Amino acid sequence: MSSLTLKSLLKSSLAVASRPLTTTSNNNAWFFSKDKEKSSGHSTLLSKDQSVYEMVTDTVIPKEWDSYLQHKEKLVGCINNNTDIRGELMGSWSIVTGDAAFKAFHLYKYEQGWADIDTTRAAIKADSDYQAVYRAGLPAINEQFNELTKGFSFWPTPDKREGGNVYDIRSYSLRPGSMYDWSNYWARGIQYRSAVRPDVPYAGLFTQLGELHTIYHIWCYKSMADRKACREATWHYPEWNDVVANTVPLVKTMKTRILEPLDFSPTQ
Repeated sequence: MSSLTLKSLLKSSLAVASRPLTTTSNNNAWFFSKDKEKSSGHSTLLSKDQSVYEMVTDTVIPKEWDSYLQHKEKLVGCINNNTDIRGELMGSWSIVTGDAAFKAFHLYKYEQGWADIDTTRAAIKADSDYQAVYRAGLPAINEQFNELTKGFSFWPTPDKREGGNVYDIRSYSLRPGSMYDWSNYWARGIQYRSAVRPDVPYAGLFTQLGELHTIYHIWCYKSMADRKACREATWHYPEWNDVVANTVPLVKTMKTRILEPLDFSPTQ
């Protein structure tokens, strides 16, 4: 969502959003207890399991795009051949619109969490084949950005889809201290989106290392027209307006990007 659209949304929902946020101390009003917020970290209360997800964004030199894809596919092969490299590639996508061209996005899952990440770091350093392929691909990359995230308990676990889907990744930078309020509203909001069609939600993640207080919502659609239809259908639920009105004030910045799967991506 562009900054202009965000301003319009803020203006249109001002009458609703200007009232105090419903942050009652009554635990029954919340999906996540407001009392536990004072004594537990986000990763403990909000995540569904110990899995950690690594998000890797590569900004590629345009003329090196084909070379980059070849080396990245070889790198995935090296990962699959070494059982001590525990990061499972869930999906690889390229940017269609909403960001710089020639940018790729990869999502890895570490099922056993931080222990798998420690094992993987050691295995990568010791794997000469991996190192050779990795270094050979570096000249094609202008910039690489990595973040480690956890999955929200009320979102589905990322899976491997079939078909020529398009993916909408929406990022939100929240105001510090608003993570629980956001989660409580979205624990309801995801139900309305899922009611439109259960396969639309793909992943809901929040950062542990990287840009903190950042949320990623990844949605899967059959086409751009399907995206429009599904988003409009959500507004048929009156409660959806309440979710939007109460979460928009929690956001500092928002961004949306449309992605399409790369040929070697496990999810399509």
